[in-house]
Parts: sequence; structure tokens; C-alpha cells
Amino acid sequence: MNSENLINLFGQFGLAAILGFLIGLEREMRDEQTITLGIRDFVLFALLGALCGYLSTQYDNYWLIISGLAALLALILSSYWADRDHGPGITTETAAVITFFLGVMIMYGSSEIAIALAILTLAVLFPKQQIKRFRSSVQSHELRAVVLFLTITFIILPVLPSYSLDSYLGFTVATVSEVDADRGQVQMKLLPEKEVEVGKLLELMSSGHEILGTVEVSTVNGREALAILKGDLAEGLEAGVMVRQPLGIEFLQIMLSALKPYKIWLIVVLVSFVSFVGYVLIKSIGSRAGIGLTGLIGGLVSSTVTTLSFARRSKENPEASRLFAMAVILASSVMFPRLVLEIAVVNQPLMRNIMVPLGIMGLTGALLAYYLYRKSRDMAAGGVSVRFDNPFSLKSAINFALVFAIILMFTRLATFYLGDEWLPLVAIVSGLTDADAIAFSLSSLEHAGLVTLDWASFNLVLGALSNTFMKLLLVFSLGHRDLFKQLLLPFLVIGAVGLATMFLYYDLGSKV
Repeated sequence: MNSENLINLFGQFGLAAILGFLIGLEREMRDEQTITLGIRDFVLFALLGALCGYLSTQYDNYWLIISGLAALLALILSSYWADRDHGPGITTETAAVITFFLGVMIMYGSSEIAIALAILTLAVLFPKQQIKRFRSSVQSHELRAVVLFLTITFIILPVLPSYSLDSYLGFTVATVSEVDADRGQVQMKLLPEKEVEVGKLLELMSSGHEILGTVEVSTVNGREALAILKGDLAEGLEAGVMVRQPLGIEFLQIMLSALKPYKIWLIVVLVSFVSFVGYVLIKSIGSRAGIGLTGLIGGLVSSTVTTLSFARRSKENPEASRLFAMAVILASSVMFPRLVLEIAVVNQPLMRNIMVPLGIMGLTGALLAYYLYRKSRDMAAGGVSVRFDNPFSLKSAINFALVFAIILMFTRLATFYLGDEWLPLVAIVSGLTDADAIAFSLSSLEHAGLVTLDWASFNLVLGALSNTFMKLLLVFSLGHRDLFKQLLLPFLVIGAVGLATMFLYYDLGSKV
């Protein structure tokens, strides 16, 4: 063995000993009398794993690792049963087994992963009291909400189809047998008991239900048919592709072409995750940590819920209306950067195009909130409890999905039949219901090439403004008049700044 390999080998054994030392040090730092394994034990466990890993590579025999692990388990079990005063947990024993495998991994060239796992192990071992406090603070409905969120993310989302629902409005009549790219022709073989007519328009569909193009039947000869491609040759068009005859219900086909179950549910997951983060922040910091902070973080969960909460509080404490107005403005202002972040996940060009107007409105709102804070800093800034009962509700997720689907169909139909000149009306009406839904709907239109980037951005910002003024209407209906008076001018300023920025920033000369 040359000196370079020997130095590398010593380094691997030394790294294993260091990781074992750190984990053993953490165990010995415990005040508990039940800890029987210390620094020396864990160093030896790591070296045992490294030795077994080294010998298994030298003799190409994995049984040496299994034998070493069996010996380690025998030692741990004998120590466990010999000590009658040990606690109910087996944390130290489990850490010993992990330490053994860290040594094995280092000798197999996975030093980086071994170090990462050692750090993760220490991170789990150190905060025992914090974990206990966290466990006592978590309620059953919150744990249920986490399970539901993980279910919709990792179980429901992957199995949803990614193609639009209009692909179901038809039936397969043939399969492509040959493609003549030079002549732009497709030879088709008709399925049993299926017929096509000359001049009929048919759709070419991949196995993933993606429409690859349209063909027009030119000749029919028995069970064979020849069709002419309408448009350019689509990528993926080859023998075996299905040929489908659409039902021809234009209204239904246009409406369902906007619905892609996977994408709709992905948006539901995204919006739910943002709300989840806001709820965790409220839970960690406390909703009584200050009116301004509550409004700021509450805007991540739901700016509408936060507004409603402060509107109700204003009737109980009208003297604090200025502070409540500050919190409502902050919650509403958070919506603008939140929309930017959400759109960034699904449409990067649109995100970049809405960043300036939404950013300016968010900054304007923040400055106005700060102005109200300066005017009211002599008031008692007592905490106001804003109640969010559930970090995630399956019913709310389904309701959002339905609203989002309705707005998607509404905007697609309006764009097709009325033209995109009517999109501002659609954005205003839809924004009254949900700013996220209209934003993602416009993103879908822009991504499909039905509207220009600037026109989609303009209407997205308009929908966000509509949702902002909806909150002002809620305060007028449910809150104290003093709160409404405090909010009227700031909201008008935000609206004026937003409208001015929109008309100056976007090129509205062409909309399609």
C-alpha cells in the first residue's frame, strides 16, 4: 500500500473516530443517570463500523459488516438488560447503531453523507426539552392537518392526470400506422367497427393524453385511411399514436380545456403551504406578540381572515382603530409579494413582469402602515388575538380548487367568445372572490399563448387590487366606522399607485 492510500485510510478512520466522539460527548453531557454509554464507547462503535467496512472491501465479503453489527447488538442488549434502572427509551442504543453505520459509510466513500447524518443525529439528540415542549404544544387537530397536507401533496397529487379534461370528449377511431413528414400525410389503421368520413377533422393524441395535432381525412380505403396534417409536424408523432374523433361540443370542449387536474391541485398545495407557514409562525411567535406583527404574519395565512378579525375587534375597541388599520394594511400588503412568490413557482416570465407593480403597491402599503404606527405609537400596543383554528382544512382546499376551476373555465370561455378585451371585468369580478385563483388562471392563459405577457400581468395586478378593495368593503360592512375612515385614504393611495404603475409599466397596444 503506497503512502497516499495509507494517509487516506488513516483519515477515514480518524473521521469515524471524530464523529463517534461528538455523538458520545453529547450522550455524556446528559445529567440523566440512565446514560451508560459514553465518549469512549461511541468512538469504539464508530471504529468498529469503519473496521468492518474496511475488511469487507478488502475481502469482498459483506458478511463481515453483518457480523460486526451482530456483535455490537449483542453488547448493547447485554448492557441494556444488565442495567435494571435504565429508562423506557432506547435513544442511546439507537445512536450507537447509527454510529456503527457511519463508520461503515466512511470506508465505502460516503464521507459527506456520513457527516450530514452525524449532524442530523446530533440535531435530534440535543433539543430533548424543546422537543418535549413542542410535543405538548401540538394539538391533535394540528397533527391531523399535517397528515392531510402530506396526503394531498404526496399521495393525491402524483396520481392526478396532467392533461386537460377535454381529452375525454372524444373516442379513439384509429391508430397511426405511418407518418410521411415530407408530404405532411398520416396513414391510419381504423379500429374494428370504427368508421371515418372524408373531410372529417380528427385529433392525434399521445399515450399521455396530450393532443399532438389535427388531421383532415382525405381518402378512406377499407380499414385504411389517409389524412393530411393541419399545421407543422408535432414532436412525438410516430406510428402507434392514437387518432381520436372529438364529440364536437365546442362550448364544453373549450371550457374543459382549461382544466388540468394535476396543475389545479398543485396550486392548491402551493397556496395551502403558504398558509401553513403563516400558521406555524403565528403558533411559534404568538398572535399576541403585537398587532403589527400579527397583521404581517396573518397576511401569509389569510389576509381576508386577518381583516375580518380586526374588523370585529374594532367594534369592541374603537379607540384602537388606528392600530387595527395598520395591521389590516400590513396584511393586505403581504398579499402582493405572496402572489409574486406563488407565481414564481409556475410561471417565471409572468413573475418577473408583475414584480415591479406588485412590489410598488406592497412597499406603498408598508410605508402607510409605518406612518399609522408612528402616529399611534403613544397608544398601548397590546396584543390582539387573531384566531386561526386550523393550519390546513381539506374542505377549504377542495373549496379553493372548485373556485379556481370555475375561474379557469370562466376566463377561458370569456377569452374565446368575448375576446380578451373583457379580461379586466373578469379579473375584477374574480378578484373579489380570490386573488390567488385569478392570478393562476391568468398565468394559465399566458402560458397557453392565449394572451400576451403584458395583458396577463395587467389583469393579474387588477385582480389583486380588486381583492384589496374587497377587504375595505368587508371593514365597512363588519367593522367600526373609525376603522373604515382610517383605511379609506391608505387604500385609495395604494389603488392609485397601482393603477398608475400598471398603465405606465405595461404595453397594452396588443393584447393577443
